[in-house]
Amino acid sequence: MNYTHLTIEERACLRKYYVEGKSYREIARLLGRNVSTISREIARNYTHRYAINTYYPHTAQK
Repeated sequence: MNYTHLTIEERACLRKYYVEGKSYREIARLLGRNVSTISREIARNYTHRYAINTYYPHTAQK
């Protein structure tokens, strides 16, 4: 089974699309990834630490 991690560029695009209100399916299509990859990435890296609860790509990259 071959798979790759999301790059910081993909994560930045994911955040942009997520903030714009696009669906997981639409984000997956735009990034050329599986919808489950997108949903897991957001679920794992959604943060409640800052003033605005959202997905932060640089935090996810760490």
